[in-house]
Amino acid sequence: MNSSGIICSYEELSNSTNSSCVNRTTSTYNSIEIASFMHIFPAVYGVLCLVGVVANSLVIYAVATCKKKTVSDIYVLNLAIADLLFLLVMPFNIHQLVRDRQWVFGNFMCKAVVVVDVSNQFTTVGIVTVLCIDRYVAIVHATSESRTIQRTIVINLLVWVGSFLLTIPVMMYARVVSKTQMNICMMFLDGPQDMYWYTLYQSVLGFIMPLLIISTFYSMTLYHVFRSIRRVRRKQSVWARRATKMVLMVITLFLVCWSPYHVIQVVNLGIRHPTNLFIYAYNVSICLSYSHSCINPLMLLVFAQSYRERLCHRRYGTPRGSHTTSSRTTVKTEGGSAITPETSPRCRVI
Repeated sequence: MNSSGIICSYEELSNSTNSSCVNRTTSTYNSIEIASFMHIFPAVYGVLCLVGVVANSLVIYAVATCKKKTVSDIYVLNLAIADLLFLLVMPFNIHQLVRDRQWVFGNFMCKAVVVVDVSNQFTTVGIVTVLCIDRYVAIVHATSESRTIQRTIVINLLVWVGSFLLTIPVMMYARVVSKTQMNICMMFLDGPQDMYWYTLYQSVLGFIMPLLIISTFYSMTLYHVFRSIRRVRRKQSVWARRATKMVLMVITLFLVCWSPYHVIQVVNLGIRHPTNLFIYAYNVSICLSYSHSCINPLMLLVFAQSYRERLCHRRYGTPRGSHTTSSRTTVKTEGGSAITPETSPRCRVI
């Protein structure tokens, strides 16, 4: 996507001429430098897409071919499916980047791609949150009978339905907009007020509230583990620490990949003229959020012993029953911020 353009307000786009559509930020950053910087992203996204599809497919295969699935397997399976679905539509975003923002797939596909993108955000954070709650129940209330495969499937289905419902505003705002003889797929937010409320909506429901829940339950889980580590039998202690460590890695990766994006989103609300440094950081944060769908399955394959063993057993012909169980367009409106979402709500500067 070109970094030099500015998407006009709805009234300006409705006019037949482009004379009223002026670039209000040309004095703030070098458009040529930004355009050159943006050219590296198609290759980066292509690598993330390819590696992510392979890694998530391996995770799905490892879980699906296991007869005796654990509760944690169900969460991991749904997380891999959500990431895989997003990666399968990423080529549409890459194509638009290569074509310098030109969208050629029509309005329906524009809405579909953006909805899958946003749904992936909400689904991922939802699964990570309920996985953290499940770890708390499994360790602190080990005798509870509420952790069953059937209930876990229902919980994950509710996360998927909830994520889809949260994308309703996206269905309203995502559209193909014509600008200077180009069709651009974008989140068209008409004015600073729409952008303000959408940013808060996305950040509060997609990051801040889940972060509070995750922090609370994981703190209680760690407190219980460290307090009881001397009183339980060694095997139980090792299992608890190993399972807790895996969930900690999932949570840490989520925070590392998504925190910069949401922080910059909120900071952007107060910026009228973005500098080069801000635009660089902005686009890197988007890339980092996309990388979560690629790194997460790789982390499971590298550090989770159970999934490695399942893949190795299939590879060397171990009987099927054998397995090891373990536990975004730059929009300048009067009084508004400099950047609002384009192509997907993971905003991009054009």
